[in-house]
Amino acid sequence: MRYSPFSSLRDSSWYSYSDEPVISGTWYKQRLSDPDVVLPEDSPDGRWHMFAHTWMGIEHFVSTSGFDWKPRKLVVVRGQSPFIFKQEQTFYLLYETHDKDYQGKKRRKNTSSRISVMKSNDLVMWTTPEVLLEAKDVPCASDFSKPRISRPQLVNYNGTYLLYFGASEIRLYDSRQKAAAYFCLATSDKLMGPYKVLQKPLMSIEPDGIYNNLAVGSVKVIPCSDCLAAIQSSFVFDEERGRSKSVLLLLSSQDALNFKFERVLMELPERGWASGYISCAEAVRIENEQSWYCYFSANVKDSLLPFPSKGGLGLLLGHDNEKE
Repeated sequence: MRYSPFSSLRDSSWYSYSDEPVISGTWYKQRLSDPDVVLPEDSPDGRWHMFAHTWMGIEHFVSTSGFDWKPRKLVVVRGQSPFIFKQEQTFYLLYETHDKDYQGKKRRKNTSSRISVMKSNDLVMWTTPEVLLEAKDVPCASDFSKPRISRPQLVNYNGTYLLYFGASEIRLYDSRQKAAAYFCLATSDKLMGPYKVLQKPLMSIEPDGIYNNLAVGSVKVIPCSDCLAAIQSSFVFDEERGRSKSVLLLLSSQDALNFKFERVLMELPERGWASGYISCAEAVRIENEQSWYCYFSANVKDSLLPFPSKGGLGLLLGHDNEKE
């Protein structure tokens, strides 16, 4: 796979494809979030494929254009935060799951979470899940919540497999929106592990910082030809509005460990379907268009509920600036 230079991502001119989401949640499948895309040149059938989750589990969507998406099937019941990693002709679906036990009419609260993986050659038929990492094996995973790890993603970096993930979970003080408190890393010389967790998180809450002062949120790593990029949905306090908000940031790293701020990609809209929070984003390079497609998940508060619930997937387009 050929990677683009980081400058093409950093220097692009960004604008919203539409004022409406490209995929909207339905009344029975709310909280649509965490998109991950397989491009036509990498897919087995030459179509676009997207995996995202609702409260029911991981959903599979297909498209011929990247703009109009059709639901295909529910892939994993109660699975969350899907990520597709391709090696040779095999696709690996990484995702997060929780313990949910029912005892009579009483439901026991989540006790832990884990990162699992399934394999496929066609994005349709998947193998039995295998566990890659347990939350109980991550020291900081229970700092603010029951043991929790989230949003797994895998990068092959100089022959080492880097398993990035969020850890622990907080609820924002004013909206009860959930967000990851840390961004962490585990490494292995084999794709299926075992993975060794770095004891110190790569990113933590910074109470006095400009960003991350409420939560780290989602951090999606994007391999480039000269470094690693990352798109972060950082949670901060908005002094003007007197409320919590999220902001979409672009980061870069030369060593896969230390990520520095580069620019703001998107501020939170004041109104509309995405005015609650931007929860996650994924960017893919469309080389023949000299552009990037950044799919993001966002929500808005339902007036009948005390927390943000309606969700959808939006699209930002980033076009290369012409060199003089």
